[in-house]
This record gives sequence, structure tokens and C-alpha cells, in this order.
Amino acid sequence: MGLFDGLAAFAARSVLKSSLDGYCRLVTTEDEHSFVSDDGSLSSVFALDGFRSIPGGPEVSVAVEHLRIALSAYLSTPGHSIQLWFGHAPDLAKSDIETIVRTTGKTAADSGLDLVDLLSERRALLPKKLSGERSYLVLWSRPSLMSKAERKDDTAELRETLKSRKPATSAQQPGIGFQSLLTRHVSVGDALVREFSNTGIVLERLTTHEALSVMRGVINPDFMAEGRAWKGVLPGDKVRARMPANDRELRRGDISNLLWPIISRQLMTDHCEVIDQHTVEIGNHVASGFDITLGPEIVVEFNALIRRILEAEDKIAWRCSMSFDSGGFQGQVFKEQYAGLFTWTAAISNGRIRRAFEQLRQWDGAGDTVIRWRASFAAWAPKDEVKALRRHVSTLRRTVERWGNCQTDALVGDPLECIMSSSLGITSASTAPAASASMGEALALAPIARPASPWPSGAVLLRTRDGKLWPYQPGSSEQLASVDVIVGTPGSGKSVLMNTINLGVALSRQTGRSETGEGLLPRISIIDIGPSSSGLISLIRDALPVHRRHEAVYHRLKMDDRYAVNPFDTQLGLRKPVAHERAYLINLISLICTPDGEDAPLDGITQMAAATIDAAYESFAGNKAKRYRKGESYEIDDAIAKAGIEIDAETTWWEITDALFDKGRAHEAALAQRLAVPVLGDLISVSNEPTVKEPFKEMRTKTSEGLLTAFQRMMTSAIRDFPILAKPTRFDLSNARVIAFDLADVTSTAGPQARRQTAIMYMMARQAVTSDFWLNADELRGLPISTDYRDFHLRRVENNRKMPKRLCFDEYHLTGGLGIRDQVVQDVRVGRKAGVQISLASQLLDDFDSSIQELATSFWFCNVPSEQSRRAICERYGLGPSAREAMANLRGPIQGEGAPVLAMMYLRSGTYVQMLMNEPGPIELWALSTTAEDAALRQILYDRLGSKTARQLLAKRFPSGSAKRALERRLAELEDRGEAVDDRARDDVLKSLADELIKEMGEA
Repeated sequence: MGLFDGLAAFAARSVLKSSLDGYCRLVTTEDEHSFVSDDGSLSSVFALDGFRSIPGGPEVSVAVEHLRIALSAYLSTPGHSIQLWFGHAPDLAKSDIETIVRTTGKTAADSGLDLVDLLSERRALLPKKLSGERSYLVLWSRPSLMSKAERKDDTAELRETLKSRKPATSAQQPGIGFQSLLTRHVSVGDALVREFSNTGIVLERLTTHEALSVMRGVINPDFMAEGRAWKGVLPGDKVRARMPANDRELRRGDISNLLWPIISRQLMTDHCEVIDQHTVEIGNHVASGFDITLGPEIVVEFNALIRRILEAEDKIAWRCSMSFDSGGFQGQVFKEQYAGLFTWTAAISNGRIRRAFEQLRQWDGAGDTVIRWRASFAAWAPKDEVKALRRHVSTLRRTVERWGNCQTDALVGDPLECIMSSSLGITSASTAPAASASMGEALALAPIARPASPWPSGAVLLRTRDGKLWPYQPGSSEQLASVDVIVGTPGSGKSVLMNTINLGVALSRQTGRSETGEGLLPRISIIDIGPSSSGLISLIRDALPVHRRHEAVYHRLKMDDRYAVNPFDTQLGLRKPVAHERAYLINLISLICTPDGEDAPLDGITQMAAATIDAAYESFAGNKAKRYRKGESYEIDDAIAKAGIEIDAETTWWEITDALFDKGRAHEAALAQRLAVPVLGDLISVSNEPTVKEPFKEMRTKTSEGLLTAFQRMMTSAIRDFPILAKPTRFDLSNARVIAFDLADVTSTAGPQARRQTAIMYMMARQAVTSDFWLNADELRGLPISTDYRDFHLRRVENNRKMPKRLCFDEYHLTGGLGIRDQVVQDVRVGRKAGVQISLASQLLDDFDSSIQELATSFWFCNVPSEQSRRAICERYGLGPSAREAMANLRGPIQGEGAPVLAMMYLRSGTYVQMLMNEPGPIELWALSTTAEDAALRQILYDRLGSKTARQLLAKRFPSGSAKRALERRLAELEDRGEAVDDRARDDVLKSLADELIKEMGEA
């Protein structure tokens, strides 16, 4: 009897509403996802994230029809109720950004990056563009769903269970839900998740702890920002005994103080006071609500209401609750009779009402289901901003009334009850009058068509056009693989987007550590034609401590031996290349030996290349090992002297390498090894060895030239034409972690040799910046090397495994085709297993091979210029009319809003297609800008002021992230004066503008 006494007391409190907690009907939980209310009803809360794909009109119509059919089975007869809740909380947007930026800041600090200015800007600017959006669904299942026999049996079983329990009138008790009802409730909950998912809508069932956290935040916005950090106490949790509150508890006649506190007292912990007939003070906030008394005349999507509210001058914190109850004509019979009886007194309006009832009766069960529909709204503000609240509520009411021509009413008797009607999940009661409505139209009005995001947080912060935060985490477990294809013509924001994502990778959490235990930067390798990545490299390099700035390098390669990158370099201590390095060398030599204008090498060249490469390594690691000569490297000479290594006339570079490594000088050992391995010219002499040339001596080319002669001729030409490949590696990348190679000066776009030269340079750069990305621990364990070398490389492999690795090709259409494209396809195929993210950017989707398009997991469309291309893309990937329309509106960056991008991602949870905005703040935009003029001005100020000060100065003077218009205006003035505008004039204008900015800073 004790339990039912407690329920009776709770029900009385709910009816009388003598305190705030009287509005909460929840008494306990029944399982991990279900609450029990005081009348035996069960409820569950779901996070309603929205559509995975762009929710345009056609897509929403299809989804509504699917859901209408699916839900009709549950809402056609009384027993089930659904609450759809939506809210905007600007303070929540600030909290969301703070949480993400705090995590990003910790990662940056752990990696040694000082990016305080950039992260502070994100904290300050991003919340202004966000709405702080949340959306939920609540399912209620009432005891009326049970048969009389089920209810009788379950009640009897429950009474037997309770006989042995002591009373607990003000605590939760487990196991009091009706089991027959629970089975139905769980089944319907499963069906909701399944059917919403089948329509492309993300619906996630929350645990009761998660749901309580959300409910508490809705009741009191002070706790909304805490999200799921606050955890309520529920049956099954460890609970501390409390001091007895009365004599009965003291005498153990009531054990409430030993059990879990009642839910209402956990949720509603703040003082509540009614200020006037519209306004209530709860905790540190004031709130006011109103109900829809006459629903919309026409069906207008909920997104239209959101857009209109966001257009208001003030940022409004508001929420909406819509209820769908089964039994659409329940409670409406008198209204129908009244309308028919008094048609003569108000012929027009009552006649319309009667015809509406007739229409609903025709729909009900014949193509649609009639439900009871109610809607309540509320707004809130800090308690010292009552005037602002009234202004916000007035704006909200006017906007709602224009939404399909609704009628609203704020005079509902009890203002607190009105506000609680728009709370989440604590009660199914509402002050809003119930209206009969077709389920299809009610669903079309509901807040279901929001854009969904698969990531709750991420290092890349994007947003939707209407202010919903859309974090993105590259390389996450949510992705099947990480192969990005970025499409956009010049000026569309393509390169800035690539830089934004690469910066996000640099700021992503990883577990790899250095030998000293310090955090490491991830591995990011960028190959580009042009300086697009120079800003990113400068940002990262200048954010590192001085002694670590060699970890971020940008090289604009030149076609001379000062920039030599020897393709024959091997991993430290290895006399021969590992499998992927050998394959690269064979492809490279075959490409070098491909005649201009041809797509394939001469017949037999690939086999000759393989034989020559193998013989070269065998020869120069054995009896023809290269001898050490003092003076070839003063750094190595100094290291030999300091390490006390003995040398003689027969000492080889391989012996020097091993000796330095044994002395703990791995860096110097790597430098020595560069002089031990073969170089391109060595292949000519090696190809004359009998074991190499014998199998090919009878082979001839199409011009009857001997194959060996042709091979040697083309190798000689390569040494002359590509000095960058012909010498030992000159610059050091061994300790670099973020690398960008600019190939603008070593590639060609004209002449018969252009494609081949470009492909060779891309292939060389790709190998140089990813040489250890593909190392395999099993392969290393099987190599004939010393234990020390093996352990050294296994540690590298383990560190590589723990951190992001990313390979980027910008301007992919300039790769020239030939062998490099086959290599990229191979990288894409094995990238997931090796933990390598691949990012490819080009101007048109057709610039990418069909294999790349098939294997890509993410597409980022910055613009698609032609209707023909848009049609082909939509047909190829099954995109709907809304995506096609969005694609047509991609016209590059929008002043004050950022650069729009259509993202299409294949993830474990489904395919996402969303229209997003990439809007870095002025400081970040100046750091990542790829415009030539802006990059030149940035570099001048970096050199004179330092990077941080320069970025702040540029951001203040040019918040759009570009000074191009100012520079163009000054150049136009020169032309008007009749002066020549050449490169020198442009440089002078840049320097003049830099001088002015520095002067203005000094005067400020």
C-alpha cells in the first residue's frame, strides 16, 4: 500500500499544482530508456537531429507521406501520444562553441601550437552566427492500450511485488511499470527509430539519464549548456542515504530517505514566482508563453517559421512543443454538434467548421489519419530583462501568426501552466486547445525537416545557412574511409576549404608522442601548383616553439640540384627499398622512359627498370658501396669527429651511417645515408652489367633502336632535364611533419613534354612527403636488419598508427595523368588500412578518374558552373531536386556569410548531403588566404611585425579577409595618372599599403 499512497500524493500534487514540481508527472524509470508517470503511462525521449540530406519541399513531402503511413498504425486509435519539441537558445550556441574550442585549444597546446588569437576569434564570432538549436521527440504510451485482462493481471502481479516493500512516499521505486504496456511501448519506440531512419531522418533514443539532463535544461536554461554533464539519480544508480525528513522516516516506517529522490524534485530545484498574467520567473530567468488556438489555414513548413524568427532584429530564445494525440475526434464531438446546431447564427464560420469536420471524417482511415493537434510556444530571457522578454514574445507571436495564418492566445489562466506546456517530456498535458487535424498536414508543420549533423563536435566548424552548428571531424570513426574530393573553379573557396580542413586535422586529437613524451603534430603532406598552402604552413610554423619550427615547411621547388630529392632514398638503415618504395621507383623510371606524347613506356622498359633498380641497390650495398670522402658534408664530418668514429680509406658511407646510428645520432645517420644510396645516374652504369642487360639485349623499339640503348639515352636525358632528381637529397624533411611542396616552377603546361614532366614531378613529390606513411610493421619485422634499426622503425610505425596522416593534391587537373594517377588510385585503395586520409581538389568533377569518383567517401562542391554538369552529378549520385537547386546557387563566397559548399558524405550511419557555410573569422581567413595579392601583403607584414600582430592588423583593417579591392583601386589610380602598371608597380603598391597599415597601428 505504501507505493500507492505515494502515487496518490504525487497525483494530488500534480492536480493542485501547488508547487513547480507539481507539473512533472514522472515518478520513476522502468528500463534504460523508459519513464513511468503517475497514471502508469510510459514515456521515452528521442533526439531528433533532422534529415541526412537537404530537406527541400519534394524530399519533405515524400518523408511526410512515408511517416504518415507508418505512424497511422499507432495513432489511429487512442493510447499513444507524440510530442515534437524544438528550441533556439543563443546562449547554448555560445556554450557549444566554448566546449569545442576548449577541446581544440587543449589539443593545440598539447601539440605545442600557440593559436590563442585564432581560437579566441572563434569564441567571439561564431556564436553570433549560430542559433543554439535542439530538437526532440517524446513518445507516450498510456495504460488504455492494455486489454482489461492484461491490466488486471499486471496490477495483481504488481501488488504482490509491493507487499514485501516498505512505504516510500517521496522517493522512486523501481519495477512499477506495467509489463504488457512496456512491451508495446518499446516496440513502438523501435518502430519510430526505424521508420524515421527509412525516411532519411536521424532519430536517436536517449537513455533516461540523458533525457533527464535535457529536461532540466529546458525547465531552467541555466542548465541547458551543461548538456549531459549533469546526471540525475535513478533506480540502479548508487545513492547516498539522506537524513530522515520526518518522524515516519526516522522510525523507518517510510524509507524514502534511503532510496532515489523523486524525479520532479531533481528537475525542478529553482524558485518560481508568477510576476504577472503573462510572465513567470524561474531561477535566473523570466519566461512567457502562448498557445496556438487556431491552426494554420495553409500548410507552411516549420523551416519557414525558423527563417522568419531569425530575421528579427533581436536574437530570441524560444521553444515550441507540438503534440500529436491519437483519437482525432475525441473531445470534438460537442464542437461538431454545436457547429451544426447554430449554423444559422454564424452561417459562414460555423458552416466552414462543419465542412471541415466532414472533410476530416472522409480522410480518417481513407488515405490519412485524423489526430488531435496542439501547439504551445514560450520565450525566455535573463530575469533582469523583462522588457526584452516582452518584446521577444511579441515578435514571436506576430511571426507565428503569420506562419500559415494562425491565431494565438497568451491569456490562458495560469501563466506557469502555459509555459510548462512547452516543456519537454515531463507531462503530456497542455493548455493549448486540441484541434482535429490530418496527420499528413500535422507532420508537414512539424520541426522534422532540419539538417542533421553526424558529429556532435569536431575540429572543423561549419554551419548551415540558418545557423545550425555543423561540426566536422576529418578522419573520424564515423567515416568508412577518408577520401575527399573538393570541386570548385577559381574564386569559389576551394583552396580555403582545403586549408580549413587541413588546419582541422592539425588540431585533431591523437595519441602519438615524441621520444621525450611531448605531443606531436599529425602528418599533413600537401602537393600543389601555386602558393595556396603557404598561409597554412606559416600559421602552423609560427605557432610552434622556435626549436620546433622545422616541423612545418613550405618549399617552392626549383628545377636545379639545390632542391634535389633523390628518389632512391630508403628508410634509415635499409639497404634496399621496401615494397611500396620499389613499386614507386619502377613506376617513376618507366614514366621517365615514356616517349613524349605517349601514354605508356616502351615495351620491356618496365621490366628493365625493375632489374636495374634491384641491381643498383645490391651493388651499392655490397662490393661497390660508395666510399666516404671527407668534405662532402661538413655536418657529417663534424658528427664523426664528435662521436669519435674511426675511419680509413676503405670506410663506406653505409658504415658511417651505421656507426652514427649506433652513437644515437639518427639525424646525422640519415644525412650520411643520402650519400650511400644510388642516384639516377648510377642506373646507366648498372644497366651495363651482364646480369641486367642479358635478358634485354635482343629487344628493339619500334624505331629499331636497341632497348638498352634507348633506356640509357632516356636516362641521360632525364639527368639533364631533371636535375632535381639526379643528385643526393639536399634539403632535410626527416623531422618535418606538416609539409607543402609547390610545384609551380618544376611543372609545365605547354609543349610535348608537359604531361610527362608534370606527372614525374607529382610522383617525386608524393614519394618525398609520404615515404613513411605506408610502412608496414609485419614487413619491417621480416627484413634482414639489426634489432636496433627494426625497433627504431617499429616505434615510428606505432606513432604513425596513433595519429592522423593526410595527403593532399590541389589543382589535381594539372597532374598530367600518366603514372601518377594510377599511383593516387592505389593510395586511395590502401589508404584506409594505412590510416591515410586522401584529399584531392580540382576545378571540375570530370577532372577525377572514374575510379577516384567511385572510391571517394566525401564530395565538397564549392561550385558547379554548368547546368549540364549539375544534371550529370545529380543523376550519377542520386541527388534530389533540392540538392540540384542548392548546387545551382553555389556562386562563391558571400559577403558577411562565408563560402557555401554542398557536402556529400558516405558515412557508417548513412549518406549525408547538406548545404553548409565555411566562414572563418577575419584572423583565420587572413591566415589561410590563397589570393596572390593577399598572400604577398601578408608575407610583408609577417616579416616586419610577426605573424600574430600582422594577422590582427589585417583583420582589423580588412575584416572581409582580403585587401584585393583596395590594391586594385590603387593600381587603377596609377593607370589614371598614365603610369605603367607592371610587377614593380604592384610591388610598390603592396609595400606602400603595408607601410600605411604599420603607421596606423603606431598611431592607434
